[in-house]
Amino acid sequence: MSPNDEPTSLDELGALTKLADGGQGAVYRAARMPGELFKRYLDPSQLNVGELKRLIRRIHADERSERVRETILNGTAWPTGVVLEDGRHVGMMMPEAPPRFSTSIGGKSRLKELQFLIFEPKPMWREVGLPDAEQRRELVTGYVRLFKALHDADVVIGDVSPRNLLWTLDPAPAVYAIDCDGFRVNGYPAATPQAQTPDWVDPDQETGRASFDSDRFKLALLVIRVLLVEPKATPQQVAADPRRRGVLGDRLAELVQKTAGGERCHAVEWLRALDDRPTLYFDPPRRRERPEPPEGPGRPTLRF
Repeated sequence: MSPNDEPTSLDELGALTKLADGGQGAVYRAARMPGELFKRYLDPSQLNVGELKRLIRRIHADERSERVRETILNGTAWPTGVVLEDGRHVGMMMPEAPPRFSTSIGGKSRLKELQFLIFEPKPMWREVGLPDAEQRRELVTGYVRLFKALHDADVVIGDVSPRNLLWTLDPAPAVYAIDCDGFRVNGYPAATPQAQTPDWVDPDQETGRASFDSDRFKLALLVIRVLLVEPKATPQQVAADPRRRGVLGDRLAELVQKTAGGERCHAVEWLRALDDRPTLYFDPPRRRERPEPPEGPGRPTLRF
């Protein structure tokens, strides 16, 4: 499905096969849309269609770095269009995660979710093929690069859920994000009500509204939890524990210490630490959130 097409009618999708249920909707494979999935919202009245279209265009249509665009399109199930039923917007289309991001457990297909990386391995996970320490570092580097690309595209991630971040070692360590309709373009509302996964909340998020800084805190959580295999480890706990700091190494431990002290380290700082490259100390201008656009007729509308 082209991201520049007009909204697709539900009738055009053909037979639907339900794959999963989520907090905001159900996901189906559509017979006439190979390689794409249809997400039907439980409560379509909560969908901000204009903002979903803005999110689609942010990556598919905006003129920006080709490298950033490729990183995002190769590493996410970025929304491609909206779906109509009887004149009402009821859902959206998105790419299906490549097969290498799935595994088999007990004979059933499962996505390789982040939770497999942060919890202690269970006997039934033998089929998953969990990473060794070096592969974990490569996967973490992939997540950091994806966060950086999204921020470079002026996109706020918001909720970080262990179920929405995928990974694979086949043929090499790589990462993938799903449910991207929960992201938002900086300075604008989210297309869907923003969720907050317990134990993945920035304590300094004063308004409850996701921001680049709250994303950066959650990125710090992701780094330490994957590398330490601890699903609830916090920067404060790691900073106070010589053993945990030793596992991470001096460069990463230094950034964890900064995060514990209230700083929100940029993705590029984590990349330099992971690559063990020299740290450049500078004070970049603080990136400000654009004010919310006005409500009513004066608010810009995107059409495509």
